[in-house]
Amino acid sequence: MSAATMASGVGVRRPWRAGGLLLVTVAGACSFAPGPRVPAPVAELPAVYDAEAPAAEAAPEPRNWWRAFDDATLDGLIETALVANLDLHEAVARLEELRHRYRIARAPLFPALTLDANGNRSSTPANTGLGSQFGGDGDDGGGPIPGISFNFPDRFEFTTYSASLGFAYELDFWGRLRNESGAAVRDFLASRADAETVRLTVIASTIATYLEVVSARAQLAIAEDNVDLLRERAELTRERYQAGVTNTFELYAIRQQYRTAESNLPGLRTAADDAEGRLALLVGRYAGMIEDLLPPELEPAVDTTPIPGGLPVSLLEDRPDVMAAFERVEAARRRVGARRAELLPTISLNGAVGRQAGDLADLQLIDQWFTNLIGGLVAPIFQGGRLRANLGAAWAQYDQALIAYARTVLDAYREVRTSLRQFENERERYAQVMEQVADARASLENQLERYQSGVGDYVEYLDARVNLNGAETTRVLAERGIGEARLAVHRALGGAWVAEDVEDTEDVETSEDPEGAVAPPDRR
Repeated sequence: MSAATMASGVGVRRPWRAGGLLLVTVAGACSFAPGPRVPAPVAELPAVYDAEAPAAEAAPEPRNWWRAFDDATLDGLIETALVANLDLHEAVARLEELRHRYRIARAPLFPALTLDANGNRSSTPANTGLGSQFGGDGDDGGGPIPGISFNFPDRFEFTTYSASLGFAYELDFWGRLRNESGAAVRDFLASRADAETVRLTVIASTIATYLEVVSARAQLAIAEDNVDLLRERAELTRERYQAGVTNTFELYAIRQQYRTAESNLPGLRTAADDAEGRLALLVGRYAGMIEDLLPPELEPAVDTTPIPGGLPVSLLEDRPDVMAAFERVEAARRRVGARRAELLPTISLNGAVGRQAGDLADLQLIDQWFTNLIGGLVAPIFQGGRLRANLGAAWAQYDQALIAYARTVLDAYREVRTSLRQFENERERYAQVMEQVADARASLENQLERYQSGVGDYVEYLDARVNLNGAETTRVLAERGIGEARLAVHRALGGAWVAEDVEDTEDVETSEDPEGAVAPPDRR
């Protein structure tokens, strides 16, 4: 309120104005949304996944968590996918739609202003309507009042021009509009978390498919070498059979082994081509057009570093699906408040201010102004149970959202715990496979020394090479398994398993503006 306004009225303060302001202030603070509730499973979450395991010390970068795989080729693929992936583009478009829907839901909180300009020309006979009641027939004569004569024209003609600024505003006494707007905010935040889920899925799918491509290529290379070895082994066995050194059983057994290995090649080629095609789709390209992103030699690092089991369970809050479920609970809670407020009267104001004149040039005159103000109160009396049913449905949706949130948290906890144990099992398997590879390589070296010294047979040397190829194939599968297990931990935790230190935002309230920065709500 300006100083000039306060000084008007000879300094006399009008009590009803102060009382009205107080009433609006108190009523504006009303909100019928129920208090926040935490489902029992969420409230009873343990502090860590494994209380006996050491606490986490490493702190990878949360946003670029995939760099923990230490693979430049993979980094390039993910950066390309984050720019060109079509699923991400679709998620961003959905998020943009929700941003505009939030603005639609927020609009009723503000007065609606309209600008109106019109001109009206009316010409009616004098002997119709009100004119006929006063004896207007186009001739001079007496009227209905004795002693008073009326001089009626032949026609009544009117010309009116007006320009006005109108407004309409609903006083949100019970918080219905604020709750609807708050629910729209939470819907937007949930959709933003859904978009982050899509982003996480795209990254994880790119990593998993890349690991599959690496594995398929390696298996194909080993299989092709194995076919060459078995072809040579079958030829030597045939020569030995013709010389009478071996029998037909060994001959046919070696041939069968060779034919089986050869018949596996088309399937391995198909698997490699299919994996590369799916990888191309993830980075937004046509199949067969990612040669610039995949060098001929792919050798991703194998990271067997233990992941600490003593991770804090609070990391689940970083999972986008958990965040989305929480925001949907809040949206449902706000809608309960909105449905409650619908049971109470609504107060609205409508008005206009402008100028009106019979001549267009007179609109600029200062005394041609007019005002119009209408206040209305509408109270629901009988709606056939519709409003009560809406409230009951809102409560049921709130309960459903709470249950979905609890289920999401429980499932997320299960996924993290399972992925941690799976990674430990894959580490154990990988160590065992590497021992098998070491034994197979030692056997090959031994057979090579025996053959070079004239003690061993070349056939035994070939058999040792075939055995080593078998062990190498198992190693390739184990490397893919440990990579996928590590990826599963990242994905279960929503990215990195240890977040960087951030400032405490416990007391920061969530901004209800999707177009600006939105502080994360405290979900503890």
